[in-house]
Amino acid sequence: MYSLNVTNNYIWQITADDGAVQISERGGHYTFEKLGNLFLDIPGMGQMVFIDLGEGKIPGYPIVKETWGVLVRGANAEAYYRYEGGGNLSLTFDAFGTATLATTNGTLISISLDELIVEESGIPVN
Repeated sequence: MYSLNVTNNYIWQITADDGAVQISERGGHYTFEKLGNLFLDIPGMGQMVFIDLGEGKIPGYPIVKETWGVLVRGANAEAYYRYEGGGNLSLTFDAFGTATLATTNGTLISISLDELIVEESGIPVN
């Protein structure tokens, strides 16, 4: 399990888990403890999801060695976080809605995953 500390300096409120958690605009804070999966709704920006990978690993990133993992997916970026023991992530939104993700425990790297893979079929061949 890991914790996620969110600071919201954005001009709109951010919500989590279908509105069950509300993080006030312009300086609001919230800490999620013993976190598994989570999604945040960021007005005008879309959703950001935190997917608890457990011991599962994302292929193609052998440099990341820790036992436990989390995949973070935003509108146009992904992050891969691995940790031992209790993980700790901090997520800060600035006034423009830009998010900065950081940790003090484990490995956090930027990665790139496809959002959709299309297996084309039915195209005539000449």
